[in-house]
Amino acid sequence: MPARVFTSLQPLACNLSSSLAALQITTSVGAVSRLSTEWLAGSLFSLRYPQRLSRRYLEGPFQITSAAFLHTSSSLNAGRKRKPPSNPWAVAKAAEKREKVIARKEELRQLRQDAASDPVVGHTTPFLEAMDSKPDMLPPIDHLVPATDAHERQEAFEKAVVEERLGRLNHFLQPDEVKTSLARSRALEEPPLSSVTEKSVRQGKEMHFKATAAMNRILSLSNGSSKDKTRANKAWCVETFGRHITDDKFPQPKHPSMSANPETDPTKTPRVGRDTGSSEVQAALLTMKIRTLAKQLETNTHDKMNKRNLRLMVHRRQKLLKYLKRKERGGQRYQYVMESLGLDDAAIMKEVFI
Repeated sequence: MPARVFTSLQPLACNLSSSLAALQITTSVGAVSRLSTEWLAGSLFSLRYPQRLSRRYLEGPFQITSAAFLHTSSSLNAGRKRKPPSNPWAVAKAAEKREKVIARKEELRQLRQDAASDPVVGHTTPFLEAMDSKPDMLPPIDHLVPATDAHERQEAFEKAVVEERLGRLNHFLQPDEVKTSLARSRALEEPPLSSVTEKSVRQGKEMHFKATAAMNRILSLSNGSSKDKTRANKAWCVETFGRHITDDKFPQPKHPSMSANPETDPTKTPRVGRDTGSSEVQAALLTMKIRTLAKQLETNTHDKMNKRNLRLMVHRRQKLLKYLKRKERGGQRYQYVMESLGLDDAAIMKEVFI
């Protein structure tokens, strides 16, 4: 150690040794050990539980030490009391403003909660309503119109057949195809002009309307089984979200290199047939199964296996829609799918608990 440092530390060591000697002279050995033990215990207790510090640790020969552990602020503010506000009007205004802020926060939270869609079944949309709706049963042909005069009966029968709402048809048929087939059959069954009479014309019209009413009841989805309804819903999903339909509505943006050299770049192979494998179609099909299974679990709450299947399908749909969002960069196609299925980004990007 250098001589200069040793010379500077020598007075401090002398003072420390003299203090310890004075403490040993004025205090017995037992009192010193008790003082050091209690001082150490009180200090540790005050550091861990400052609010539970007993009074005996604040009294006696170590009162200053305990107080030093309690006060963490400046010693000037230790005994100073905080003054009450002198302006009652400002206090009232601050309380009123605080109440308004709390009420507004609660209102916004309620609005967000109401606007959020269910991550499993989603909120109601026209597409989901059409998929869940069941066509009404059509009345029998014999009870379609009352038995009145032949001319009045024909007019009433024609009006009843024309005003029938069929909706979606069974057996993969479209309403336009049925109308075209019925018009062609009527043209084929018309009698030749040489044998046309007023009675034959009236009978021909009546038979045609009866045949139309019979075909409407045969092809109506209301007379089909649950398997027919499921098959019709699958076809409805494909025709709504299939890219063979939506490519005209949402064209795929071209790469800048393709727009710069349209002659040299290879052309995309045209689509053949209906699109059944895209992400949006698969998500729509899963939505159909999810809604059916969720409705079944409302009555059978102890069906553990189907509850697990529901959870798996919901998470699989999440993956498909996340991929679609990343692929389309949140574009129009993705927004169209989400709005049609009644879902939002929170139901797709966050964790779902079922």
